[in-house]
Amino acid sequence: MRGSVRIFRRDFLRLVTVPAAWIVIIGMAFVPALYAWFNIVGFWDPYAHTSQIRVAVANEDEGATKDGLGTVNVGALLSNQLRQNDQLGWHFVSADEARSEVEHGESYAAFVIPASFSSDLTGIVDGTYVKPNIQYYVNEKNSAVAPKITGAGATALDRKINATFVSTVAKVLSDKASEAGVGIADQADTARADLVSSLGEASTKAQNVSDTLSGMGETIDSAKGSVASARTTLGDLDTAAGDLSASLDTADALVTDARTSLADFSGDMGSVLDGLSTNTSDALADLSTDAGSLDGAVQGATGRLDGLLVEGNSINTTVGTILSDLDTAGVGNLPGAGTALTDLTNNNTSLSTAITDLTTLNTDLSASSTSISTALTSASTAANSVQTAVSNARAGVSGQVPTLSTAIDDFSSASSSMRSSLDTLRGQRDQVSTLLDQLDSLLDDAKTATSNSATNVGTIKTDLDSVSTDVSSIASSNTLRDLATSLGTNAESVASFMASPTSIQTQAVFPVAAYGSAMAPLFTNLALWIGAFSLVLLLKLDVDEEGIGPASSATKYVGRWMLLAFFGVIQALVVSIGDLIIGVQTVSRPTFVGTSIIISMVYVSIVYMLSTCFQHIGKGLCVVIMVMQIPGSAGLYPIEMLPSFFRFLHPVLPFTYGIKAMRETVGGFYRHEYFLALGALGVHALVAFVIGLALRPFLVNLNAMITRDLASSGLFVAEATRVPSNRYRLTQIVAALADHEGFQRSVSARAARFERRYPRMRRGAIVLGVLVPAALAVLSVTNAAEVPVVLGAWIVWVLAVITFLIGLQYLREALERQQLLGAMEESDVRSLLTRRVKGARSRIALSAAAVSASISSALAASLAQYDAEHASEETEDEASTGSVDTASSAQGKTTDEVDPGLVGEERTAEGNETDEADPGLVDEPDAAEDEEDAK
Repeated sequence: MRGSVRIFRRDFLRLVTVPAAWIVIIGMAFVPALYAWFNIVGFWDPYAHTSQIRVAVANEDEGATKDGLGTVNVGALLSNQLRQNDQLGWHFVSADEARSEVEHGESYAAFVIPASFSSDLTGIVDGTYVKPNIQYYVNEKNSAVAPKITGAGATALDRKINATFVSTVAKVLSDKASEAGVGIADQADTARADLVSSLGEASTKAQNVSDTLSGMGETIDSAKGSVASARTTLGDLDTAAGDLSASLDTADALVTDARTSLADFSGDMGSVLDGLSTNTSDALADLSTDAGSLDGAVQGATGRLDGLLVEGNSINTTVGTILSDLDTAGVGNLPGAGTALTDLTNNNTSLSTAITDLTTLNTDLSASSTSISTALTSASTAANSVQTAVSNARAGVSGQVPTLSTAIDDFSSASSSMRSSLDTLRGQRDQVSTLLDQLDSLLDDAKTATSNSATNVGTIKTDLDSVSTDVSSIASSNTLRDLATSLGTNAESVASFMASPTSIQTQAVFPVAAYGSAMAPLFTNLALWIGAFSLVLLLKLDVDEEGIGPASSATKYVGRWMLLAFFGVIQALVVSIGDLIIGVQTVSRPTFVGTSIIISMVYVSIVYMLSTCFQHIGKGLCVVIMVMQIPGSAGLYPIEMLPSFFRFLHPVLPFTYGIKAMRETVGGFYRHEYFLALGALGVHALVAFVIGLALRPFLVNLNAMITRDLASSGLFVAEATRVPSNRYRLTQIVAALADHEGFQRSVSARAARFERRYPRMRRGAIVLGVLVPAALAVLSVTNAAEVPVVLGAWIVWVLAVITFLIGLQYLREALERQQLLGAMEESDVRSLLTRRVKGARSRIALSAAAVSASISSALAASLAQYDAEHASEETEDEASTGSVDTASSAQGKTTDEVDPGLVGEERTAEGNETDEADPGLVDEPDAAEDEEDAK
């Protein structure tokens, strides 16, 4: 570190003694700052001057007349409002002039309101839905930002049109409501009185219906009793039918006997005729008795059914009347009553159907009774015929036997007819029983429905009474009066509210007053990077040893970095203090300045590492990195808006953390974000130092080769790279001494093989270096979305090709260097070995002296005698070292003249000639040679 400080002090004193250098230093301090200041001031508040952006407006709207709205001309309203608006430079011209101004670039944009705009906009009033359109013309060639601003103006204009239309419609509706509100209170009183009266009538009807439904329960119970009596009568009818059937069986048996006996009665005609007369009379008497009982039962059933039908029809009619009254009263529209009313109607319809079926059955029973009576009459007539026949038989049996047989047949036929009627009666009895069961079930359902309906009607009456009470309460309140007053509210206030019912309340978190202050972190970081880059362009990066003696490459690296960092601090002070002077917002001025200093030192470390390790290529990389950092660091747009290529680079770019740290000082600190950003910058600086200290010694010879080639063109400014005096590896020198001819043959053979391949490899690299970027360019044209990725691949490929070509050239020169070593005389090779050994001894002596000096400075005062003796030994060592240094310096003057200057001067022609006169270049750093020599 002491050696680095000596280098810094020496270089600083050199600059102080050269007045012209201060002009350059002042320029290096202020020129990058000017970049930041001009941009910050230029972008200080650009949106405050949007009124200077010329926008043409052409109104061709002819207006429209609509019922309820009157005459409306939205275009004229917009024009008047835009004349009072200063957010943009509104300029009112004709439609042709507006389009012409946009095409010529006189106006950035133009709005043309068509003739049918108001008519289309208000078409909704009369049911015509045509979406109105405003023609918007924008010249995107004039500016990249102006179309975005005018586009925002177009959006604002659209919102203003919508608000104007809504406001107009709301005003008209409010006026109509205000007019309606004048008489609404009086109309409400009349309507309220009518409503109370109607509710009272409905309540009375509901009470009557409820009473009627309650009384229907008793009627239904009476009907159920009649059904039970009819079921009992059916039982009696069944018993009588059984008796009649038995009598018919007996009569049939007698008829059979009569027919059997008729053939034999001729022998004992008198007694037979008497028996026949007696049996016929008995059978007729029994038949008459049974038929009379059956007819009586049928007549009784018919009579009971007639009574049941009368009662059923009465119930059906009464229920129908009640349901009609309920429906007329509007009970079905009340909640919960509609379903009950429908159920009652369905039950009443079912009852009517059952009554119809009973009526049909009663008619059939009457017909059966008539049939029985007719059959009985026929049987009586047949019996009389038998008696007459018997009487006549006594007069002439032989002549009356056929007549008697006919009478028996007639009697048998009458018996069969009666039996058929009896069977029909039994079938009808089953139907009557089934219908009675259905009627009984229907009566139960009717009773349940009637009970539910009575309950529902009672509830309806209660609700009607409650509604009537509520309406009466409304009559005693001022609600409708208040409503009428509200409807008469100022129409302008209603229209204003409807046009914009909500408002946004903005609360800035970490507020930044000016746009320029928000952009200051980006432009300040750019200025500091440009400042660091200007330092490596104007100052020499290679360190000479004049006035400091031999020093390691690390010492030289740190020493020159200290000088660059010193000027970087000056640049940071100038640009940050200037930012504060022009008004950049900050929450802490010292922190803002200190952050700028830290960022500048980090950028100096990165730029210095790239430039000193890779020379011109590294300086080109500095420019490439700066260009990529402008979008990739999210200094202007949020990183989420950028392509994936820049989002990928964002975390590794130093600008990302430099801008973030400076934003914390501008807008306010949040937790540990500021220190995290500084920590990331520290990591970047540490990585730069590690790469610079570790890699640079191995690139000295490569840089010397590139510098020499560039200088040979006569066009490039190429700083000569200082090469150590030891130009060959110790292993190469030993190999040349051990087998000089074998070493020479081996090197020549390798060089010959390489020379044969060299042209092809060089041409192939050049061809690929052209073709691949061309293919990537075509790919970027066909796929515009991947342009950032293609650009990154293009840069990486070009760097890879350049690196390959440089490495190829370096291998060629290394082989040439070894060929020169093989061509030396053996004595010259021994001389090289001797110088290497002497150089190693002298460096060991210097190291021992440095260690001794460090130890002596740490000893206590009680060891003064030991310090004196040690100091004398150190003096002797320094004397011997001085002699070696003098010899080395004298020898170095013949091979490597050193220009002590720093600021951009070229080496003298004499120095360049001596550099080129030495036949070889080393490919290992001094530190590695020292360690090898020491071993």
